[in-house]
Amino acid sequence: MQLAVIYHGGEGMSKIKGRCHCGSVNWELELPIKTVVKCHCSMCRQLNGADHSTYIVVSKRQFSLLKGDDSVTHYQVTDKSYKNFCAVCGTATHLVNGKHFPDDFVLPLGIVENYTDELAPQIQVYTSEKPAWSNIHDDVPLFS
Repeated sequence: MQLAVIYHGGEGMSKIKGRCHCGSVNWELELPIKTVVKCHCSMCRQLNGADHSTYIVVSKRQFSLLKGDDSVTHYQVTDKSYKNFCAVCGTATHLVNGKHFPDDFVLPLGIVENYTDELAPQIQVYTSEKPAWSNIHDDVPLFS
């Protein structure tokens, strides 16, 4: 599956900040973002324990780990993808989806500290894999 990339970014705010639950890991990203994706795939569901995952996609060059390099550990999800997370509290901090976004970081929207409307989800993917008890979000376009 080839995902559409939509560039977003606005005037007035140049950085988005995120952190893990315990505060051991802090990051920031430079705008603009590429897109925000709601993923309904079974792998995301298993890795995150939720009916879907929502991620910001941004170029690796725009991402800075500000604090917690020594607290970040990772899990190799596939041969091309991995999930970084805080070794203290377990929060996913930044991921690489080598299949769809090999040159980007995929950042969990739920750990953003200064959310703006620019970070509203733009597409939904793997909707065919959603569980029967989960609903599609009608306000977000479907890619698959």
